[in-house]
Amino acid sequence: MGSRTDPADLSAERTQRILDVLRSIGPGEVVTYGEIAADAGYPRQSRFVGRVLATTDEEVPWWRVVNAAGRLVPGHEREQSALLRAEGVAVEGGRVRRATYGRFRG
Repeated sequence: MGSRTDPADLSAERTQRILDVLRSIGPGEVVTYGEIAADAGYPRQSRFVGRVLATTDEEVPWWRVVNAAGRLVPGHEREQSALLRAEGVAVEGGRVRRATYGRFRG
């Protein structure tokens, strides 16, 4: 019989890879959940990125992550907007309009 990988091990590895990508996002850079998933090697798993962000106790720059339309995290718009603006990111109407780096650079 061949060895099988424990699904919990796969989930832990996937979570770690996503956290590694999150830690690499620099000030003024704004990326999407989907971009993080793809960079971690898990394209089309943007919802998992959201789950990692919502449940991790690790310090990661969550405020630099938005949905594909640039919308801020529901319920955290005020805090996220303030953190992004402090990094020079233009935020208006609950959406990122322009960032120094990343998808929304302008």
